[in-house]
Amino acid sequence: MPSRRDVLRLAGGSLPFLAGCVAGPPAGDAASPESATETSRRTATAPATTAPTTTGPTADVRIREVTVTPSLVALNSPDSIGTDGDRDDQFVVAGVGSRGRLPFDRAAFELATEETTYAPTAARQVTAYGMLWGHGDPYEPETGGFLLFRVPNPLDADSVALRWPDGERSLSEDALRRLRRPPTTFAVREFAAPASVTTGAEATLTLTVANVGDADGTFVAGLNRTGPEIAYAPVEAVPLDAAAGESATWTHSYTPTVPAPDEDLSFDFVMHWRGGDERATVGVEPRG
Repeated sequence: MPSRRDVLRLAGGSLPFLAGCVAGPPAGDAASPESATETSRRTATAPATTAPTTTGPTADVRIREVTVTPSLVALNSPDSIGTDGDRDDQFVVAGVGSRGRLPFDRAAFELATEETTYAPTAARQVTAYGMLWGHGDPYEPETGGFLLFRVPNPLDADSVALRWPDGERSLSEDALRRLRRPPTTFAVREFAAPASVTTGAEATLTLTVANVGDADGTFVAGLNRTGPEIAYAPVEAVPLDAAAGESATWTHSYTPTVPAPDEDLSFDFVMHWRGGDERATVGVEPRG
């Protein structure tokens, strides 16, 4: 989880596969300012990640990962994350790297189907702060970075490729399957945590979502935490796959470590997703 200073820096600036989904804080973020541990576990299968590949005879372009997602997890304030994106849109996020400065800018890349090409979209056109949670920095020739493409949902295509001068990379069949499926609808069935824990004891949040639509889909959310000694902080992106008519469960654990309080302390898990907000409050009691 990023420090408050790192998150404020992101605000002033600007889920992977060739298939896959990624979750977590932006690359290079510092550890949590609190003495605490946080772990998460999914019972649903997350999209797989491919190894880096090298393509192109004149430029050492390396596609680190490609993510297809119906919503983007991004900062919605300087110290919290939520989701962005309309129901009729979906997104392809490609992480681009190289062993040196690349000889072309962002506009040289395109996402191509048999009949249509899509230019990269500036993240600031979709998100409030121009950054995507878990994907590092936007693409620059000197450093690489992520490219964002906004495409229709669903996308009618037999093949899709990421192209650049003298090179291209076809998306996997799994990525194509995700792009072709229509939007679906989710309902949150459970967002629960213990009413209280002793300081130094683990508190586990349980999230269960149901796919109540007619198509397979991916639930996307941003999880944050307030307290016990921090005002507000992003925690993690939450992508959960669920087939039509089925449910998926995800858990997240946090261990609060605070001095023996003079009064009762508490913290909240706060989740933002397309359908609204969810909150679970956990009290923190002193030992003994």
